[in-house]
Amino acid sequence: MKTSLPSHKLLAHKFIRAFVLCLPLYALAACDNKTSEFLDDIWDGDEDAVCEEDFTSVDFKQIAYWSISDEETLDDIDFTKLTHVIYNKIGVESDGDLILPTGDDLDEFEELIDTAHNSGIYAMASIGNASDSAFNSIAGNTTALNNFINNVENLIKDYDLDGIDINWQFPTTDAEGDLFEDLVKEVSDLATDQGVLFSYVVDSGEDDDATDQGVQEDALGYPDFVNVMALNTTDNDDLHSSLEDAQDAITYWTNRCVVKNKIVLAIPVYSQGDAVLDFNDIVSDDLDNACVDEAINVEGPNGNTYDNINYNGIVTVIAKTEYAQTNAGGVILNAINQDYVEDTDYSLLNTMYLQSIYQSNAICD
Repeated sequence: MKTSLPSHKLLAHKFIRAFVLCLPLYALAACDNKTSEFLDDIWDGDEDAVCEEDFTSVDFKQIAYWSISDEETLDDIDFTKLTHVIYNKIGVESDGDLILPTGDDLDEFEELIDTAHNSGIYAMASIGNASDSAFNSIAGNTTALNNFINNVENLIKDYDLDGIDINWQFPTTDAEGDLFEDLVKEVSDLATDQGVLFSYVVDSGEDDDATDQGVQEDALGYPDFVNVMALNTTDNDDLHSSLEDAQDAITYWTNRCVVKNKIVLAIPVYSQGDAVLDFNDIVSDDLDNACVDEAINVEGPNGNTYDNINYNGIVTVIAKTEYAQTNAGGVILNAINQDYVEDTDYSLLNTMYLQSIYQSNAICD
């Protein structure tokens, strides 16, 4: 298993390394400065963590977020091709109250859970808002935090959930990192008591300083898995969420000593560029669009035509899933209700599933 060395052992290891460099007597004067540099780096946390070799087994996860949409999608999705589905998402107030779906939306939430259980997979719910201000308030107030935990417990019991996902996007400072750790510890304890799963979202680590501060080492010990939102990243090319971006994200978290089985790679089911379109809309316009990552003259559902659309097509989803099979513990579609469902051959869910059982989707060959 990959873990960081205890801090006192890490300190000793690095001090010895610094000292050995300076053993020759004639170099002892210069050694003082070198040793000081190493110690400064250690205290500042600038040195990379030392990870043990990862011998943990991998239970490869095929997960998807599902959101209530204008079109009914529950009957069109083959949930047996997943291991987990996560309802995205339940809102939260700064006092710890949850904002549950109502009316028809509540009916669909309950139907999703029933459908998942009937398909033999885990049904989880994600909790979060577009802004992280509520989580900051909750984690910084004991009364709000206790109220939040009680409400999450009731949510699990009332709807027979198999797990909770915390969608705090994203803590980025030391102060937020402390609050994030406090929150996820309490949710982790609750999940353990209730016998359910616990996950949370993390970013790609593209801004590694911010991510280092926001998700601190102790916080990484609490979840069963982390959903790595390698989405909208363009650090290596002009395409959003490219294969290389995904590889870099997995490498970042591996270097943070997160074991492979805990790393779940997020795959987008939407475009960037001139418009944010569902994969379903892109492929409905032209089936050939399913096999590439860029398309032009794409007519959206509003009747407008867009150029410069880029997204993850079937070939890239195969490559990402294949890479995750070797280097991570699973993949997750960010919004399965945006997938193309008219023909299974052109579905990203089906593509991800086939690769997970080592059968490639050959529609693009």
